[in-house]
Amino acid sequence: MIQDSKTVDIAISADHPLLLASRASALALAQTKHVQARLAPLETDILALTTKGDQVLDRPLADVGGKGLFIKELEHHLLAADCDAAVHSMKDMETHFADGTVVAAVLPREDRRDALVGPYAALDDLPDGAVVGTSSVRRAALLRHHRPDLQIKLLRGNINTRMAKLEAGDYDAIILAMAGLRRLSIEMTHAPLDPAIMPPSAAQGALAIQTRAPAGARAEAVHQACAALNCPQAWDEVTAERALLRHLDGSCHTPIAANATLQNGTLHLDGMVLSADGSEAHRGSLSAPRAEAEQLGIALAVQLLEAAGGRDFLA
Repeated sequence: MIQDSKTVDIAISADHPLLLASRASALALAQTKHVQARLAPLETDILALTTKGDQVLDRPLADVGGKGLFIKELEHHLLAADCDAAVHSMKDMETHFADGTVVAAVLPREDRRDALVGPYAALDDLPDGAVVGTSSVRRAALLRHHRPDLQIKLLRGNINTRMAKLEAGDYDAIILAMAGLRRLSIEMTHAPLDPAIMPPSAAQGALAIQTRAPAGARAEAVHQACAALNCPQAWDEVTAERALLRHLDGSCHTPIAANATLQNGTLHLDGMVLSADGSEAHRGSLSAPRAEAEQLGIALAVQLLEAAGGRDFLA
């Protein structure tokens, strides 16, 4: 279902439901259906879109435009009023998104850890020279940092495609997000990886709802409905993480990890930046009141840049 421009200021109803844009992958649709359920009893529908990032699978994402490829086409439809809102894995959102849009809500986070999928219970159990599949520069650098002997092989596609390649013997193990495995109720043998060894990417495990900036009765109603789903804890955590990411680089070329946790009103932020080959890594942590989430992320980014010797370190 596509709205025409005449429905932009028509009230949300069964005839004109709140339309959520989603990537067409099984995981993205599962996430969008989760948002849809949270918005009930409001009338909603889903617009499933296949992005260039989903179609080009033979190259690293950084080589075909970066992680923004998953977002830009949904933003295009959002700004064209083909839909009312877009649902994203927030870790796929670049630090700057389309003018005229806002993040209305960040939902409570799923498990933010990475998972080692396959028959091994830990990274240290992998045999020498094992082939491990991932498409993430962060995961690849962390794997090389922890186990320089491993062979890191590109692995792209949806979760089912990736698991099929593992089962076919193309890889000894693959790295996926715990959040995706849980949201799809996948029970394939896997082991969560300790964030002390594999710190997650900024906003990993968080879903974001992006809307047009409120202007007009329908846009305001959409924004308010989505904003009601916001989780203040998740919002503050990802604000700190994304501030660190934005100050350091913000693209998917540089291996960057950021992990904020909120405890008793205080945000604790762990950050890490690595060389692509994992041979050099700089890690630090800072804490601040939750009201200073943005400043916390920037302060830790500055600290990491100083440790790395400046911006020349960034890929």
